[in-house]
Amino acid sequence: MTRRGAASNDRPEVQSETFGAEEMPAREFGFDLEQVEDLIPRILKDRDGIPVLYDAHADEKRLDKPDEISALSHELLAPLTLIKGYTATLLQLNHAINEEQKDRYLRGIESAANKLIRLLENIRDLVRLEETDSSTYHPAPLSQVIQKIVSEMQSQVTTHFIKFGRFSSLPKVNINQQKIEQVITNLLSNAIKYSPEGSDIEIEINQFRYPGEMKKLLGYAPDIRFPCLIVSISDSGIGIPEAELKRVFNRFYRLDNRITRTTKGFGFGLYMCKVIVEAHGGQIWARNRTQGGSTFSFSLPLEQ
Repeated sequence: MTRRGAASNDRPEVQSETFGAEEMPAREFGFDLEQVEDLIPRILKDRDGIPVLYDAHADEKRLDKPDEISALSHELLAPLTLIKGYTATLLQLNHAINEEQKDRYLRGIESAANKLIRLLENIRDLVRLEETDSSTYHPAPLSQVIQKIVSEMQSQVTTHFIKFGRFSSLPKVNINQQKIEQVITNLLSNAIKYSPEGSDIEIEINQFRYPGEMKKLLGYAPDIRFPCLIVSISDSGIGIPEAELKRVFNRFYRLDNRITRTTKGFGFGLYMCKVIVEAHGGQIWARNRTQGGSTFSFSLPLEQ
């Protein structure tokens, strides 16, 4: 899941929902409607209120429960459709728009192109993750790895406080440090995005030798390999519907609620975490907290 994004700058950011915008009469933007109505099905305004020519046949609705192919198609088509819409506007209505509007159209094209590039880079990274070489695994002090990430992220985040205590007595665990850092960074970023400003994000590491020990401390024990270290990251956000707790780790999956609809993301982050953790012989899962919010945990087996 990926969740609350940073505030935008002066550059207009165009998202896939842009063309759900209301249809506007062309005359409101200084166009002669008869001039353009034969060229295109309709004229819409984007989030900045500027007109965009748009092919009605490309207005694909998001499926309630899309499969991977339809979800990927949507994510690819959305920025491409925006690029096509802005380009068509510049080509067909070039004589009717001013230089400021042209500049905003070009920035919209750039924004949509950047989104497409990020999507393709994520797909490339997924392929690389699934081909991770186990020879890159080395013993590492997990507590120090996490402390490094917390320090880096806390220096950039002023809206939340990340709580993490040092655990000096924990054994080293055999990991690909760069990949595990990616998992922790993704989970922390999600926790920050999905929780209200001013709230705390809590990170905890526990060592368990057998299921009974874990159940006694945490109240549950999933089907994982023991002995292991378990990293848990908790937030105070809106939580996750019980029926969705397992699905959040699927490729392209994004929880549909009022927060996720306004944030950036392709539904790759948690899936990437799942691939990395499972490559280490561990498991990843999510649970709702009784006091509100959710906890994402993953296990890393220890050598016996």
